[in-house]
Amino acid sequence: MSTIVAWWSSFLAWSRRSTTRKVHSRRKPRTVAGPSPNNPTDSSTKGTRMSQVLTHDRRLKDGWAHSLVLASAMLVGLRPSGETLVAAESALKAPAGFDVQLFADDALAHDIHCLTMDSRGQITVAGNGFIKRLIDSDADGVADKAELFAEGPAIGVQGMYWHGPDLLAVGGEGLLRFRDRDGDGKADGPPDVLLKVKCGGEHHAHSIQRGPDGWWYLIAGNDTGIDSKYVTLPTAPIKRPEAGVLYRLKPDLSGGEVVAHGLRNSYDFAFNRMADAFTFDSDDERDVSLPWYRPTRVLQLLPGSHAGWVTRSWKRPDEFLDMPPVVAAAGRGSPTGVVCYQHRQFPEKYRESLFVLDWTFGRVLALPLARKGSAWKAEPELFLSSAGDHGFAPTDAEVGPDGSLFLSVGGRGTRGGVWRVSYPAGRKNKLTVDELTEDSSATDKLSACLTAPQPLSSWSRAYWQPLARQLGREQFVETANNEALLPAVRLRAIDVLTESFGGISETEAADLSQATPAEVRAKAIWSLGRTRVKPLDAEVTNSFLQDRDPLVARAALEAILSAENVSDWSLLVNGIVQQLSGDDRFNRLTGSRLVARLDQASFQSLSQTVVKTGWQGTLMYAVGYLPRSTASTKYGIQLAVRVLDGDHPASLKLQAARLLQLALGDMVPPAGTAAAFEAYSTRLDLSAFERDLDPLRVRLTESFPTGDPEVDRELARALTMLSIANTKLLDKVLAKITDDSDPVEDIHYLLVAARILTPRNRAQAEAIARGLVRLEPKIVARKMHQDLNWDDRVGELYRELAKLDNDLADQLVVQPEFGRPGHVLFLTQLPQDLLPKVIERYVQAITDDADYPWNNDVVFLIGESKQPEHRELLRRQLEQFKVRGAILVILAQQPEERDRDRFVEGLDESRVEVLTACLNALAALKPNQTADEQLALLKALRRLGTDEKEFPIRDKAAKLLARNFGRDLGFVFGPPGYRPQNEAVQRWTEFLTKMFPAESARALGGDAETLTWLTEQLALVDWTAGDVERGRQLFEKRSCAQCHGGRRGLGPDLAGVTSRFSRQDLFVAIALPNRDVSTRYQTTLFETKRGKVHTGLIVYESAEGFLLRNSTNQTIRIETSDIETRRTLPQSLMPGGLLKDFRSADFADLLAYLKSLGRSTPPSATTAR
Repeated sequence: MSTIVAWWSSFLAWSRRSTTRKVHSRRKPRTVAGPSPNNPTDSSTKGTRMSQVLTHDRRLKDGWAHSLVLASAMLVGLRPSGETLVAAESALKAPAGFDVQLFADDALAHDIHCLTMDSRGQITVAGNGFIKRLIDSDADGVADKAELFAEGPAIGVQGMYWHGPDLLAVGGEGLLRFRDRDGDGKADGPPDVLLKVKCGGEHHAHSIQRGPDGWWYLIAGNDTGIDSKYVTLPTAPIKRPEAGVLYRLKPDLSGGEVVAHGLRNSYDFAFNRMADAFTFDSDDERDVSLPWYRPTRVLQLLPGSHAGWVTRSWKRPDEFLDMPPVVAAAGRGSPTGVVCYQHRQFPEKYRESLFVLDWTFGRVLALPLARKGSAWKAEPELFLSSAGDHGFAPTDAEVGPDGSLFLSVGGRGTRGGVWRVSYPAGRKNKLTVDELTEDSSATDKLSACLTAPQPLSSWSRAYWQPLARQLGREQFVETANNEALLPAVRLRAIDVLTESFGGISETEAADLSQATPAEVRAKAIWSLGRTRVKPLDAEVTNSFLQDRDPLVARAALEAILSAENVSDWSLLVNGIVQQLSGDDRFNRLTGSRLVARLDQASFQSLSQTVVKTGWQGTLMYAVGYLPRSTASTKYGIQLAVRVLDGDHPASLKLQAARLLQLALGDMVPPAGTAAAFEAYSTRLDLSAFERDLDPLRVRLTESFPTGDPEVDRELARALTMLSIANTKLLDKVLAKITDDSDPVEDIHYLLVAARILTPRNRAQAEAIARGLVRLEPKIVARKMHQDLNWDDRVGELYRELAKLDNDLADQLVVQPEFGRPGHVLFLTQLPQDLLPKVIERYVQAITDDADYPWNNDVVFLIGESKQPEHRELLRRQLEQFKVRGAILVILAQQPEERDRDRFVEGLDESRVEVLTACLNALAALKPNQTADEQLALLKALRRLGTDEKEFPIRDKAAKLLARNFGRDLGFVFGPPGYRPQNEAVQRWTEFLTKMFPAESARALGGDAETLTWLTEQLALVDWTAGDVERGRQLFEKRSCAQCHGGRRGLGPDLAGVTSRFSRQDLFVAIALPNRDVSTRYQTTLFETKRGKVHTGLIVYESAEGFLLRNSTNQTIRIETSDIETRRTLPQSLMPGGLLKDFRSADFADLLAYLKSLGRSTPPSATTAR
């Protein structure tokens, strides 16, 4: 990182030269923005004038963001609502009074991953292989062109921030810097790699921003691999990071530290006015309705905090004492962008609100932040969503200079674009302003500097930073101390001091320790902690640490936590004790982290003092004691048990249960632990302490249950860590499972039961069996979702339970509600002699329920039967498309001639298992020469063979044709023929087309006239005259690049396509796209309960719904609850008619371009000829 210092110095020099040139060299007055009330400019009136300037908004709520005034010079024209590119009212829904307009469409930027704004407020977007500026040349509020700033990285970037002429971006090899020092709007060359880190994956590094302290912040997902090697600063609050992190780099990038960790996959983050960081972390959607599932959550990232993600099957719940503040939960989703609105165009309720984006459900949530103690809470409000089936896949958001919210859309190859959300009434309410000139007074410039909106954005910094440098440090110190001014202005003064002038001094912090309101005091100690870290002045810090306001105390605790050292720890002991025993949960947590940092003398003093404060302080002291010494384990266990046994509030007992878990090593599963039990295992081997643990087991067994659901849940989890074999405890645990209990809680207690290693009596076995069987009816009754991991995890649970009870399967089968589809997963341990009884139970359940919810598992189970009536039962379900494939597989095991037509229909199947079964069934039947069967075999032959795994299946189709006609037409069977064999396939095509001309035209997706026309056209082409550039233009003009655009394109990669296909075959495939559709690219048809039909390729699938991309490049969102039918079609998303109006030269140009794809250096137009 040290190599970056030179760059930083050169950039600062450039920045100063640029500022000097822009602010001082022009003779004519220059408008630089800022409010200027009509008052004298004489410096003698400065104090009075500043009070008038910066207190005029006191009538507004809290007086905070409403003092963020933007000058008229920064406002840009907006297109009237009636002149949008699309009918926004039919596409997106917003609150009353808001305008939603399309600023840029897919034609300008396809599949946008992220968005930012440069120092001029121009939008920059990025996707696969491009970084572009979107230009509104005529100032009508709609982008009319896109200027390419840089090509690449090929897989795109996922975060950007403009720093003067340089663009920092996250992609390729890591944190990149693109330079544009000549100011031509294009990158000067390849980017520099400032920090190597994993990028490009969906769980890798994402957003990069510059924080309010002037440091760089990078957020990264759980697969990024940021570990202790990245922690190079002694001030790091986290030394051994886990999972996803918020990473902080010094302004010159010479060192870095992890601020917070334990995230799953947060894409973005934002800072509020108090410099608190917030992110929107993802859920693990495949675990929905399992005990460890956590919804998407907006988190406040306290320094040193762990956000709870441990493994895929263990995420800590919100109520754990060591969790950071959960601002709000937002259910299922895929979080992307986060922005804090610090402008004044939007209505009052949205100012200082967070806006968070959800890609999966196409929504933007608004979270008006409200302080609760030391942290923030919010009730999410749906701010923006798609209307009807219109696809809206938001990826990033920024606030523009005019106060509008700009949102990019894209991701996974979906349609790109940028939407603008504005509030016209807010634009009318802007303050009257005068223009600033180089002759304006320091007061006017100070006012403009401190009221600049979105102060952390590139465009705002480009405005207020030059003013700050002109004004000098003392102006901001005076402002910070001026109690007559608005709090928002004083906070900004401290921010400017911190970022631009090295922070406030100890003396200045002491002066502010009694300031009002509390937010000013909190910001003062925050500044001291961010800039005076070696050592931190304990005497000054202590006055903030013992502040009665929890926000101030938290800022002080964090300052201490982030300091390299403290001048005198003993002075802080009483303050830390005060926080450990206080009412604020998060201050107790941060205080506990300081226990491990105290010097020995101060630690002993704290130990003696804290126990006098009561149970709360002592318990949190014990939490902090655990990482300090091995002797703390016994102390922590004993204290936890005393609290659990005593007459204490449930909230304290819940903390005690968590302390017990931590003292036992916490739930960190050892290698080889089944995923379902990762939250029910400890990293420690406790076998050496068996004798010592026995009394603990007895005592905790007596303590359970406590009567409080949350305490019982976590106490039961702690009991699993102790490997208890106690039949009395098992009875207590099973008693938690009732007919009315929640199925998620039932799974939790069944997992606990599986960890109680004692033989089961009959009553216990029956209770376990009933609990398992009742899971599905309860899930259905509550309309809860299940996803991919459900069967695997519940299956692991069942196998562990079966190990402890050989009769469990017998008990399951006799349960009254046994026989539902979800019960098939319990049959993995089924004794063979029970199978007929099980099948009869299922057949009876199907007979009793006219709407029985068939699935493939039930089909395969009944398919094990040898009874003819059961085979007939399956045959009657062939009209149910969702199980047709599975039924064909069963029928194919003993093929009958009456099913022949069904097997022929099955040759269109995209699932290779079904296709193989149907080919095997036809091979077992007599030869046949009917047109339908031969052409179905031909279609299978033509679409197979692009993948090595398909070659043996293709052989089966070719052998059937050879058998039926007594000839092979040169097709090579077996491993020697495991290659494309285009010539042999073409011979079969010509043979069958000639034999069945009318039928083949219908079956192969084209007609003889089209093929004749195409053949005649190709014969006239001068193939030597092809031009690559003209071919590229044709490729883009016909929108081919939207689907064949590389890594995230929905269509196949065309690199090398001219080597794989003959010229004739290639253009036939373009002219007749449905002729041969690979199973990978077959479309899916959805019919909704509202009677709508949608066809396209699935780009995202979850338990709640699907994202579909259709042939017009539209993204369509379909809710699972609205689906009537779903089936795969042997059709392509690629539209027909792409060669319409082609001239002879066009064929040659397109082929020349397709030949150039995949070359390391694209040929020039000249060399391509």
